[in-house]
Amino acid sequence: MRYELFYLIGVSKELELAKIKQEVDEIITEHSGVFEEKITEEKRKMAYKIKKDTHGIYIAKRFSLKNTAHINEIIKKLNLYPGILRFIISDASTLPELKTKEERIEQEEKRNASEAMQKEKQELIEKEKIAQKDRMVPAKKESSKKKDTKEEIEEKKETAQDLDKKLEEILNI
Repeated sequence: MRYELFYLIGVSKELELAKIKQEVDEIITEHSGVFEEKITEEKRKMAYKIKKDTHGIYIAKRFSLKNTAHINEIIKKLNLYPGILRFIISDASTLPELKTKEERIEQEEKRNASEAMQKEKQELIEKEKIAQKDRMVPAKKESSKKKDTKEEIEEKKETAQDLDKKLEEILNI
């Protein structure tokens, strides 16, 4: 079965980093664990202070175990190991592909470029829609002017008829 070991080493132990990584690897390999090639290692600020450390080095590695009963022994040894601040072992089959920091940055750049292209495409579509509306608006205005003039003519006819009636009343008096 494939597992992922994700552990945290405090920056105060940075000088001993190579030794700690080697000893953690030995804990896994002495229980017949076989590591995969990809390793993620990144120095970051932690969300909260752990044993006076505010920064830590996060390391993620994947390994496989033939005998899954050994996982409990590995967990016990890692819990007792003083060089590790925190760790978690997860079933790797449920996790996404492990990527290095450079791969994640490259993927993020590609996604940002893709989003920028999508946004630019959307803006062009919006501009085209506006341009189409602008082209259609004068035609509407002209037709509305024709309606206005027809309405005006009808109003003028009504006012002329009203004037005729008033004149007839005045002349008859």
